[in-house]
Amino acid sequence: MGVRAIAFLTSVSGERPGLDHIVVRVGVAASYLVTALYLVIGLVTGDGLVLARAIGPMLAAALMTAQILGGREEGGIALFGSGVIIALWYALFGDLTTVVPAAVALVLVASIGMLFVDGHRALVSTITAVALAAIPQFWGSPQGTKLILGAIMATSYLMTYLILNTIHETVTSLSTKYQILFDESPTAVLEEDWSEAIEYVRSEYVGKPERLRQFLLAYPEVVRKAVSRARVVRANEAAQDLLEITDAASFEGYRSPRVVTDQNIESFVGALVALYEGKKTWDEEILTVSRLGEMRWLQARSVDTSDAARASSIVIGLTDITHVRARNEAMAELMRAKDQFVASVSHELRTPLTAVVGITSELVQGRVLDQEERAELLRLVSSQASEMENIVDDLLVAARSQIGTVAVKLQVVDLLGELKATLDGLAVTVELPERNPPLVTADPRRVRQILRNLLTNALRYGGPRRRITVGTSVDRVWVEVRDDGEGIPEELAARIFEPYVTGHAGVQGSVGLGLSVSRQLAELMGGSLIHSRTAGETVFRLELPAAPVRDSALASHSDTG
Repeated sequence: MGVRAIAFLTSVSGERPGLDHIVVRVGVAASYLVTALYLVIGLVTGDGLVLARAIGPMLAAALMTAQILGGREEGGIALFGSGVIIALWYALFGDLTTVVPAAVALVLVASIGMLFVDGHRALVSTITAVALAAIPQFWGSPQGTKLILGAIMATSYLMTYLILNTIHETVTSLSTKYQILFDESPTAVLEEDWSEAIEYVRSEYVGKPERLRQFLLAYPEVVRKAVSRARVVRANEAAQDLLEITDAASFEGYRSPRVVTDQNIESFVGALVALYEGKKTWDEEILTVSRLGEMRWLQARSVDTSDAARASSIVIGLTDITHVRARNEAMAELMRAKDQFVASVSHELRTPLTAVVGITSELVQGRVLDQEERAELLRLVSSQASEMENIVDDLLVAARSQIGTVAVKLQVVDLLGELKATLDGLAVTVELPERNPPLVTADPRRVRQILRNLLTNALRYGGPRRRITVGTSVDRVWVEVRDDGEGIPEELAARIFEPYVTGHAGVQGSVGLGLSVSRQLAELMGGSLIHSRTAGETVFRLELPAAPVRDSALASHSDTG
């Protein structure tokens, strides 16, 4: 609705230029018409006086034609010149049969001419009325007729002028209000002229209207040439800010064909098709580049407010939807990641669950097993159940982190002890550090969860050599899990701590939560978890706060958390 209201502005690029154009164009057409009538009547009747009467309107037509050809359409000059020509024309060639047309023409010319007077209107209007009353005194008519005609002309002029002036003031007031609305609107608004663009499309395409879109998409060069014929008439301040236009004068004019790219060609095609089909309103989303090089998605709501020349005045309201597009794309990516996550979790749970179901079936069927076989089967069941428990732990942390309910129980922890306990439950070989690291303040259960994820990550994706290093930094203790594998692709390295993102596509068993959960837990315990690639090794470094020396005796290594 806002764009529709602003659409009234498109014909208001300035009061005087539009009025000048109308007066001169209408005046020259009327003068040529009157000239043609006198010439036709004179030639048909053979009356030389009638032919001579064509000189007056012919001179008026010549005056206004010269203005048009010279590119200086001045309505005031055209009207004043025409008035003088009419007065002299009647004095030379007039009679009782032409007195009424001459009087009416002078009244109209004088009334319209007053619209071009900016100051001292009362004085100018009075002088004009006196002049109209006096002009018949120089025409060849009886004295009584002259006085009556002069009075009628002066009175008619005043009434006509008052009516026209009232209309003009009303239109001017509305135009000013809408001009202010255009300029001061908080909505970014452009006015554009697409008439030449549509004419070019019509010259290039002569097929069925419903196939125009396919034609334009197949021939992008036609789209670029058409768009290069579209002219920006003006842009309000909000549009200049949105598009980062520093010089409005340089922005207005014909478009560069370079604005049409592979990313936004469909939007321009949509606009051209809408104009070709004669639609009055349409919407498009278009990717643009601001004057400072920033990529932005804009929603363009367009209204064709053209009158005679269709597509010559298109009002376009612009809204920046870059953030909306980014959010939608992020949501789509999240949905794809979650779909992959569900598939991965299903696979991860199915593998140990299948083993548990199979082994327990063997035990339930009462098959005769010796003590060693039974112990091995139970060990496998325990191992697979622990694997499922680990997956569920990560899922619970990921879910609770969304609502801020993940809890940690801090105490003094023997980091090396927790590392060894983690290794006991994993079939992974690593080189342990030669020295014991200092004690840390952490949650032992969460520390094991982090270490398990890092070691599992190294087992799945790392190289054959896996090692653990430890050290201290000020009041922190760090442990690094290193491997000599190929590492994470550079384009994914910055995102591996995001939920549902995995750095190794196509590898089975990757849920995409382990690293995300591990970093969240490390930060909850006052520590950090970072990734780097150093000397051909992939490094995940876990840092935790060092425990106060006075609490060393309280160090714990527990299976409870």
